[in-house]
Amino acid sequence: MFGKEILNGKQLCEKLGISTTILYQLIDNGMPYHQLTTNSKKYYIIDEIEQWLLQAGYHAHTVWVKD
Repeated sequence: MFGKEILNGKQLCEKLGISTTILYQLIDNGMPYHQLTTNSKKYYIIDEIEQWLLQAGYHAHTVWVKD
């Protein structure tokens, strides 16, 4: 996990150019995230997220879109 870019939800939205609404939809569709405890904030590893988006059929234009 060390050496990887770890982001919170707000940072992830800014990095991907998406809204929080889209973020929650992606989570509902299986996007990976990490938590220290069940009730703690979600954290995201950007490399993992980008790989998941590509495998899920999304690709980046100026923002991430699905064909």
